[in-house]
Amino acid sequence: MPAPVPRAEHPASYWAATRGPGHGFDELTADRETDTLIVGAGFTGLSAAYRLRSMGIDCTVLESSDVGWGASGRNGGMVVPRFKHTFPALAKDYGVRTALDMHCAAHRAVDLIETLVRDEGMDCGFARCGHLTPFVHAHDANRFAADAVWLEKQAGDAVPRLLDRIETEARTGTPFYTGAYFEPRGGAIHPLRFSRQLAAAVARRGGRIHVGTPVLSWSREGASVAVRTPSATVRARRLLLTTNAYTDLTRAGSDLKCRVVPITSSLIATAPLGESARAAILPHGNVVTDAKRLTNYFRISDDGRMIFGGRGGASHKESNRIYRRLTREMAQIYPALADCGIDFRWSGRVAVTLDGLPRVGRLADNVFYAMGYNGRGVALATLFGYMVADLSVGRGSELGPLTDPLTSIPFHAFRVPAKKVIMTYYKVRDTLGI
Repeated sequence: MPAPVPRAEHPASYWAATRGPGHGFDELTADRETDTLIVGAGFTGLSAAYRLRSMGIDCTVLESSDVGWGASGRNGGMVVPRFKHTFPALAKDYGVRTALDMHCAAHRAVDLIETLVRDEGMDCGFARCGHLTPFVHAHDANRFAADAVWLEKQAGDAVPRLLDRIETEARTGTPFYTGAYFEPRGGAIHPLRFSRQLAAAVARRGGRIHVGTPVLSWSREGASVAVRTPSATVRARRLLLTTNAYTDLTRAGSDLKCRVVPITSSLIATAPLGESARAAILPHGNVVTDAKRLTNYFRISDDGRMIFGGRGGASHKESNRIYRRLTREMAQIYPALADCGIDFRWSGRVAVTLDGLPRVGRLADNVFYAMGYNGRGVALATLFGYMVADLSVGRGSELGPLTDPLTSIPFHAFRVPAKKVIMTYYKVRDTLGI
């Protein structure tokens, strides 16, 4: 029997340090047949498995590392009920009806997480604490003001609102911003705990999950798909590829890796804040993703730490320079944190598509995918797991560009130098407010 494949450890993140008890999943060591094989045990793959088991469909999940090892266990834990684009922009590009459908989908994504947490009794810190998108420049104020007006007029949704400088400072605890877009239905979650507890729910419902089991290849065999791992072969009627920003790390994703660009996002977590800082910073418990193109995002953890994130480097190499920059950016917004100790530093990937929108689709007759969440994956990836599961059993429905084919990105091989140019361009635009 081949030796077990060394399993990649979780990064030394705050989430990994507070992830809770182990799960007991192991490697696949024997051949198997299954109705549906899912590659990737993150939000998308696990929610797809949960959906399939709720329909009584046999499924197996293979994960090369560990449950939630990728972006699902490394993000900021912000549950945001919207896409990267404003709804007026979506209506302009795809029509009012499609924009309204996408608005419903974004909120359905958050509702789904809330339902899963409640029904499965998860202890993963989920709360609808409200999401803020603060800004500095008039350009962004105008964009989000138009968004709130459009939602009220077209969708009858008057819940999101624009905050002035005074209320923004009261909610953020800093005078750094001139205003903010407030969506009270957004929320927070411990992403790695959610991943692990969703995996446990799948297992309780009869789904099989194997970690430390990379996929080496897959091929069509008549009406089935044969998937080869280091120690076994799995034959399935359907194959779901749900590896998102880490698709280039698995040979199973060779046909998809050129359809997204993985961007590095890096985070720091401070030591627990003192009583006065804790009372002053984000006193209402909101989570924040600012309006810049090279965005910063931040929140307070349950034990009173500032978790602060932003863009990483153009490559996927970790660098102390990036973490020092994040510390400076945090101190610009919150000067009182300039000398605060940093206990955790980690990075992960975000899968970016050409148009900034995720996709669910079919790669072949019985091979399906869901990916490309563009930094909105906590909520959307969970929903897209359900969507790709439904699509795989003939229950899928069209949802504008989200169900259009995901095409290859031109000059994908030059993505690293291209990312450097784009980051510089975005930095200039963020500075000038254009």
